[in-house]
Amino acid sequence: MLRLAPVFALYMMRRYLSGLALVFAPVIALIYMVDLLELTRRASRVAGKDADFLTLMQMSAMKLPGLATMALPFACLFGAMWTFARMTRSNELVIARAAGLSVWQFLAPPMMVALLLGIFTVGIINPWTAALNYHYRQLESFYIKGTSASLSTVTESGIWLRQSDEQGSAVIHALAASDGGLRLSAVVVFMFDPQEKFLRRVEAFSAKYDNDVWTLSDVWLIEPDRQAKAVPVYRLATNLHPEDIQQSLANPDSISFWAIPDFAKRLEAAGFSSTRYLVQWHSLASLPLVLCSMVLVAATVSLRNSRRGGVAMLIGLGGIAGFVLFVVSDIARALGIAESVPIILAAWGPAIAATLVGISLLFHMEDG
Repeated sequence: MLRLAPVFALYMMRRYLSGLALVFAPVIALIYMVDLLELTRRASRVAGKDADFLTLMQMSAMKLPGLATMALPFACLFGAMWTFARMTRSNELVIARAAGLSVWQFLAPPMMVALLLGIFTVGIINPWTAALNYHYRQLESFYIKGTSASLSTVTESGIWLRQSDEQGSAVIHALAASDGGLRLSAVVVFMFDPQEKFLRRVEAFSAKYDNDVWTLSDVWLIEPDRQAKAVPVYRLATNLHPEDIQQSLANPDSISFWAIPDFAKRLEAAGFSSTRYLVQWHSLASLPLVLCSMVLVAATVSLRNSRRGGVAMLIGLGGIAGFVLFVVSDIARALGIAESVPIILAAWGPAIAATLVGISLLFHMEDG
């Protein structure tokens, strides 16, 4: 078998990167403009918040890397289609085949670019993207939703909840939760008045949620300048709901790829489900394979000689295939979060299927 020359490999890499940039740049610009318009529309409906246009531009810029990561597979697909179609039209790939190179040899450099791009995006770009997403959600909660950014968080010391109303606010700490957040154990509540002045500390063996009330059992009341007092039951009105507590935890896209496993362990230890975070981790881990599969799919529809006709139809089919993969991946992700299918199958199944389909079609084209 003819060995692939380094010069030709670098040339293929450069051509693919050029095609990828040519497709990706306008897509990113379009995404930014559309998202900025949507933020402007949402902010206009919120009274009393001074979200000026510069703030909205900054918020949209914070959100852009996450949206760009979602669009990256499509950019890899259409960038590869653009590159291969142009090289086929200019007969460069015809000459490469005549020189003895197989389709697998001149596909290796673009696939290497896609693989390295996926690894770089997950390992290097994702932590930065997660931090920006976190700050974006903080600003979104204040300027767009008009609420606090987070009702709850989970740390190594347990669960922290915060609630507030006209009578004041309360910070609740619990060692663990059970029954989907309906029961808390080893509870400590710090209560404050509307001016954030400390009122009392409430320690309880357990707490149970029932009709917008936390019922605390085996309670000690500790107030400033007063002796601690034991009471069997203490009721604390709340505007929190157990389902809201889970939803208000850090969004999966606001946690770095490297931090998700530890965060998932803390969630499990605290009594919450970590499924959506594990699905996010496996989805990110499968991104390099997804990008490689996009190159394979692009090759199946772009390597046909233009003299044989039907090129436009094949390229259209390639676009449809990319869209179908996106829809299937989204459905599989939803099924994984709902625990209807195994997490690994939900995250890796579409990428593996697309890769196998691309390889099969290329075998058929090359040797069929």
